[in-house]
Amino acid sequence: MDYSEVIDLDLSTVESSVAGPSLPQQRVPLGRIGDSFLKYLETSSQDRSSNGQVYLKASKIKVRGGREETLRDGDVVIAAITSCTNTSNPPKVMVAAGLLAKKAVERGLAVSPPKVKTSLAPGSRVVSDYLEKSGLQAYLDRLGFYTVGFGCTTCIGNSGPPWTLP
Repeated sequence: MDYSEVIDLDLSTVESSVAGPSLPQQRVPLGRIGDSFLKYLETSSQDRSSNGQVYLKASKIKVRGGREETLRDGDVVIAAITSCTNTSNPPKVMVAAGLLAKKAVERGLAVSPPKVKTSLAPGSRVVSDYLEKSGLQAYLDRLGFYTVGFGCTTCIGNSGPPWTLP
């Protein structure tokens, strides 16, 4: 087989990272995420105390069950199980997620607090059928991971109905 280019990669230089804080192409190494968030707060916040510290902005929202919660800057508020259509093996990945959900439910775990918005986006309806026929969808449902769509969803902002303001 002929290749136009060969790339050498030192696997010891590969590190976990997250996208953001505001654009997907802004990669932040996982070890620097705390510093990155604090820098973001300092540059974006207009609310400061008399000693110059940044206030965390807060808003009231209505969550599952109609309960009111306080949402603050920095809260992790979305938990998504998604399988993009370009994933190497979407059925295998989603069945693994279902098995993990089953074990979590069996051990009495739940998504908490209620302001964490959950979503499930299988890569296709076929993958959804696997979860349903295997009985794993019931465990995902118990944790609040209902199907919101297929393929690309949460990563592009399609994570289901929004919270409501009181």
